[in-house]
Amino acid sequence: MNTAGLVVFPHEVDDERFRSTVMISKNATRKEEQRLNDEEEQEKSSRTLHLLQVKGSPRLSPEGVFALADYCRCLRELSLSYSLLSDELLLALCSAKQIHLKTLRIEAHPETRPFPRVSERAWSAFSSRLPNMNLVLLSYMTDDDDDDQKSLFMSHVPVTHLHLGDVPSQATISRISEQCTRLVELVIAAYSSGPIDSFLISIAKNCAQLSAVGIGDCEVTCSGLVRFVTLCAHRLQALYVAETSLIEDAEFDIGKISANVSSLLGRTWMPEYVPLW
Repeated sequence: MNTAGLVVFPHEVDDERFRSTVMISKNATRKEEQRLNDEEEQEKSSRTLHLLQVKGSPRLSPEGVFALADYCRCLRELSLSYSLLSDELLLALCSAKQIHLKTLRIEAHPETRPFPRVSERAWSAFSSRLPNMNLVLLSYMTDDDDDDQKSLFMSHVPVTHLHLGDVPSQATISRISEQCTRLVELVIAAYSSGPIDSFLISIAKNCAQLSAVGIGDCEVTCSGLVRFVTLCAHRLQALYVAETSLIEDAEFDIGKISANVSSLLGRTWMPEYVPLW
C-alpha cells in the first residue's frame, strides 16, 4: 500500500536490524560528508598556502617534495633540509610553469650528512631560469665539517641570504667572501678565530648587493667596522652588531663609533646592548 510515496511492507520489521541499518546509514553519510569537507579544505589549502616547510624524512624523496610544491599552486616559499636537494628537484622547480616560488630556504645540519651532490649544471639552470629567486641558506655546520661546507659555498650556488648558526672555521668564512658574491643578507651568530675585520671588508667589496648584516658573538675592531660601513653605507639598510663584539682601539671607542657610523649611514645607529646575565 502506498501512502504519500511511503512504502509500507505488510510483514513485521525487525527493530534491532532496523536500528543497525539506520546507524550504518548515518555513519556512512557522516564519512562521506567528512570526505567532502576534507577535499574542500585540501583544495582551499592548495589555493592559499604560501609557505611549506618540509622536514627531512627517510621516506620523503625529491619527487615527493616536487609533488607537494606542484599541488600548492599559490606556494611562494619552500623550506627544506639540504639532504632533500637533488639535480632532479632543482630542475623540476625551475621548469614547472605552475610553480611560482619566490624563496627557497635550505637548512644544513651536521646530522644530515653526507650531503647530496648537486651539480653545477643544475644550480646554473636554476639561477638562470629564476634570477630573482631568494635562496636562503641556514648553515649549522661547525669547523669540523669543512669538507662538507665546500659544497655549500661554491660560486655556482646562488645564495642570497646566509645565516651561519654555528661557529664556522676561518677557511669557511674566507670561502664565503670569495664565492658567495650574490649575498644580500649575512648573519654570523658566532666566530671564535679572532677579529673578522678583513672578512667584512672583503664581503663589502665582493658582494655588490649586500644590504643587511648581523654580527653576534664575534670580534670586530671599531676601526674595522667603520671601514666596512664606509664601503657599503649607500646600500646598507640594516646593521646589527652586538656591543660586546666591538673592540675599542686607538681611533674609536663605543661613543665615537656610534656617531661615525650614524654619519655614514645618514641615520641614528647604535650597537645592540647585550645584558650580562
